[in-house]
Amino acid sequence: MKIIIHILVFLALCILLGCVAITRPSLTTYSSYNPEHTVSPEALSAHVQFLSETCLPRDHENTLNLNKAANYIENAFSQSADQVELQTYVANNYEYKNVIGFYGPESDEVFIVGAHYDAFMDFPGADDNASGVAGLIELGKLLSKASLESQIILVAYTLEEPPYFRTENMGSAVHAQSLISNKVKVKLMISLEMIGYFSEVEGTQEFPNPIMRLLYPDRGNYIAVVDQMFTNNAHSIKQAINTYTDLPAYSINAPKSIPGVDFSDHMSYWSNSYPAVMITDTAFYRNKNYHTPEDTYDKLNYEKMSQVVYGVFKYLQDNTDKSS
Repeated sequence: MKIIIHILVFLALCILLGCVAITRPSLTTYSSYNPEHTVSPEALSAHVQFLSETCLPRDHENTLNLNKAANYIENAFSQSADQVELQTYVANNYEYKNVIGFYGPESDEVFIVGAHYDAFMDFPGADDNASGVAGLIELGKLLSKASLESQIILVAYTLEEPPYFRTENMGSAVHAQSLISNKVKVKLMISLEMIGYFSEVEGTQEFPNPIMRLLYPDRGNYIAVVDQMFTNNAHSIKQAINTYTDLPAYSINAPKSIPGVDFSDHMSYWSNSYPAVMITDTAFYRNKNYHTPEDTYDKLNYEKMSQVVYGVFKYLQDNTDKSS
């Protein structure tokens, strides 16, 4: 019996290795660095500080602070977007809002970049996920200066955190369903989920499976792009980040059975058969301040955050810019 168990474990590890390493190339390092840099680390820090301190707490029970955050994002989008909308809905007798900014002309297919602005319980949620929202706001500034051929939609979601996680009341689930209802075709959805925590210390990067230690660095000094099996989206975004910045990016194509692969708003789009990826610093596999009072704005690396945002912008520009 022990031999059979060992064989099964070995086969499972081989399958996992195939999922991670063979389906799509997982390892590259940056090939060149473009010195053009138009994302302000100071602006990113200011956004994160406002959301994580002035809007504290911003869980599902504190709608006043959620609305304060939504108003802040709406105002920021209004300074860069062609159009801004509030998508309101009711959950458990409370009204919640997604904030949506539209950039570029209407097109047959759209790109969506999203991040949730709510936080878990009464914690600051600087990395989780004020960092992603700050990235959205600064990405909007870059998009407003680009000559876009396809429409890009930025969405700040509410209710990603428990108790609404994996329910139809997640802001991203509401938005994805509205796309289905309106028969909108999505080229790709990109979820910015915790993009601010980095470390050069050995052993700071952990993994859901020990085999991954053979494939990825043990220093938490890179950004990860997470995708489903048998697609090329993660690889393409990884390549853009590695080409246009000096921040290393790694990708993984893996099944949802690996813990963490679907732990964000991209899950809502996968559930509706839309292509989607998550860009992340890997959350609790690296940042031990996750879902604690220590997830504060001063713990984040805004220079590296700015490179994440710029890399995403260059990916979108390469795919939607008339002049590219």
